[in-house]
Amino acid sequence: MMKRLLTFLLALAATLPLAAQSDAAGLKALVDSNRVSFKYTLSAKDRPQIATGGTVVLDGPCYHMSTKGADIWCDGTTKWTVDSEAKEVYIESSTGTREFMVDPTAHLDRVEGLKVSEKQVTGVYKEPSQGAAVAFKLTSIKSSPLTGGTAEFFFDVSALGDDWVITDLR
Repeated sequence: MMKRLLTFLLALAATLPLAAQSDAAGLKALVDSNRVSFKYTLSAKDRPQIATGGTVVLDGPCYHMSTKGADIWCDGTTKWTVDSEAKEVYIESSTGTREFMVDPTAHLDRVEGLKVSEKQVTGVYKEPSQGAAVAFKLTSIKSSPLTGGTAEFFFDVSALGDDWVITDLR
């Protein structure tokens, strides 16, 4: 459920610079032609002790998501999920940002109290199949030209010590 919510939030955040653009083609055009970054927080409404937050950078087919306990790096073809505390890395093939860029309008019926401004987005996402409600907040939303490089989104496992577990699923 959290992955679906994060997917929706990523897509929603990417639409903000278009000032209420809800067209999926507009979303794709924005993400294809801009670098988008933001901070996010998520918390379960019925269990306030369950919360997470982090940052996201989308740049063409590349992305980096940092959250409590894990980082996900993707250079557009390979995805590294890194748990620094557990010293584990999972490597998978990836389709890049297409993995989570969904049509946000397909999920708007699951959001209550949606408030969108140039500075932040807030609301409560309800997942009917699990009966869960998650409050979300996106802040520090920025859009800039694409960088065109993938080096910033590559995770070098060769620099890790022997105490790391590296699982390559490609």
